[in-house]
Amino acid sequence: MKAVVLAAGFGSRLQPFTSNRPKHMLPVGGKPILLHGIEYIRDVLNITDIIIVVGYQRHYIMNYFKDGKEFGLNIQFVIQHMNGKKGLGAALELVEGYVTTDFCLYLADNLFGANLKKVVDLHSELGSSVTLHVEEHSNPSRFGVVMREGNKIISVVEKPINPPSNLVITGFYVFSPAIFHALAKLKPSGRGEYELTDAIQIMIEDGYTVICSEISGWRQDIGFPSDILESNEHLMDDKGSIILSDTRDCKIIKPVYIGEHCKLSASTIGPYTTIGKNSSILNSRVEHTVVLENSVIEECSLNKSVVGSKCNIKGLTGHSVKLGDFSTIISG
Repeated sequence: MKAVVLAAGFGSRLQPFTSNRPKHMLPVGGKPILLHGIEYIRDVLNITDIIIVVGYQRHYIMNYFKDGKEFGLNIQFVIQHMNGKKGLGAALELVEGYVTTDFCLYLADNLFGANLKKVVDLHSELGSSVTLHVEEHSNPSRFGVVMREGNKIISVVEKPINPPSNLVITGFYVFSPAIFHALAKLKPSGRGEYELTDAIQIMIEDGYTVICSEISGWRQDIGFPSDILESNEHLMDDKGSIILSDTRDCKIIKPVYIGEHCKLSASTIGPYTTIGKNSSILNSRVEHTVVLENSVIEECSLNKSVVGSKCNIKGLTGHSVKLGDFSTIISG
């Protein structure tokens, strides 16, 4: 079985952090979001053949992963041009020539603590044409929403204003190649996009078996800066601390991730804090915060904040501060 990973999107809701890199390459827990997903596909799903659909700043992803051999994988890239058809359906349609059997689809702005191998196994056991991983969500209007009878899905709708249920499609699917026949029938939605949920609804109406699987474990959709912080905490709960720089002159409250070649002095760092490589934390307190690479934080107190790369911050005290790449603040 192959895995298809969709990583072409711009990430407008994550601005200003996506001004200089695709959202899938933003780091959480010390690694790019996409690398966490790729390693999950390899280690949990036991899949090594991966097709990645790239678009916005695609060179960033392609140069990082190359052919995948460094990661024990075989990776192929398919380009979704930004001036072409939009939407998940349009992105998936591009890989039709690359898959001939059932395959997994993984949306690259999602991270999972759940064991999705169970979803793949259920798909095979029941011989379904589509198997969706679903979960209950307090704000279903952000997602594709399903109606079901048992584990059989009877209808799906994309981001409804008045959701018919609170059961939503997450960023993981298993498809048979029949999905491509449904994708060929798609027309743009009211949002101007070719919706994957519309293709799934077409399959339901055409009599294909579409089922859902709801399993325990966390899942984080990374669409807003606050999601970076939440996913960072999930990953640290699962994997603990990684400290790659000298912290002898600091108080460290675990769990933390501290990258290579960081300069740390007279500071309290953590808990649930990531400090990117080559950054400096001087005479500061930084907690529940993600700091990207090559930044300097001096005489600051930050909590639940996201700081971009190459920032230089001095004398700032704040809660839920969001500073994009290349920002400079002389005093708070």
